[in-house]
Amino acid sequence: MGSCTAHRTKKLTLISLILMIFTSVFGFNNIPRSFYLMGYSAIPWYILSGILFFIPYAFMMAEYGAAFKKETGGIYSWMEKSVGSKYAFITTFMWYASYIIWMVNMSSGIWVIVSTAIFGNDLTSKLSLFGL
Repeated sequence: MGSCTAHRTKKLTLISLILMIFTSVFGFNNIPRSFYLMGYSAIPWYILSGILFFIPYAFMMAEYGAAFKKETGGIYSWMEKSVGSKYAFITTFMWYASYIIWMVNMSSGIWVIVSTAIFGNDLTSKLSLFGL
């Protein structure tokens, strides 16, 4: 006896997409670093950056994703269809090249958080490795 069940497909909602973009761009490890450096005065800056950067950025990425949903190349294909292949290459190159700066920032900044968590304050200026 076979049962006939309809296959339901779940769709990604706009709010879910915006939250995914927000959390991937924001970087929650910035919160303890900002609190350590600025205390509670960092809160207005997070609110301001959310209003002026993250919300518009999330809407732009959601709009690109909705407009070019059949494209499989991501940012490059979005930009190629919007402004041409030359600017698509430049944009994609800058996007990925920025990860080098981001990785160096993350690899050095995480030790401040670890040092503060273990010792109660930042001792990273006293660390040395291979004489550096």
